[in-house]
Amino acid sequence: MNRTIIEQLKQQRQAWAWALIVGLLLVLVGHAPVFPVVGGCALAVAASTLRSNFKSKLSAPPVRGGR
Repeated sequence: MNRTIIEQLKQQRQAWAWALIVGLLLVLVGHAPVFPVVGGCALAVAASTLRSNFKSKLSAPPVRGGR
């Protein structure tokens, strides 16, 4: 890994925010069970973090030698 876990989580703060908002709405308004909602939100953020990590590795342009 070229970036630390903390740096990756800082870049995913919008995903964390939306996961928190959706989780609160599901639990408080929709009366959904707490543990599955928390697990699903954590899984969504983890998948988003891993996807952005692999995407950045694949989309990097090839390094070419100088002239």
